[in-house]
Amino acid sequence: MNNVYEEYAVLESKIAALEAQKDNLRPVILQKMIDEGVTKVDTTVGKFSVTKRKTWTYPEEVLEIGEEFKAAKAKAESTGEATYEETDSFRFTSAKL
Repeated sequence: MNNVYEEYAVLESKIAALEAQKDNLRPVILQKMIDEGVTKVDTTVGKFSVTKRKTWTYPEEVLEIGEEFKAAKAKAESTGEATYEETDSFRFTSAKL
């Protein structure tokens, strides 16, 4: 049974390495497309596109409402007004190698 744990840990490590490799390619591809002046590239392996993404910056009064909401949630949790359900979940923490 110990083998299934090791297999999972090895796969998790490989996935993390591949995700890091992919994350490193994203800005390279984006810059290449911007430099070439294209917003879409169709290849035999898929389509790549440059899209716009909004990043919001909120005024202080909106941020304060968010803090008030967090405090209200915490109070409701501590007083028992808020309810919760517990379900079984799986978690893996890799050993530091």
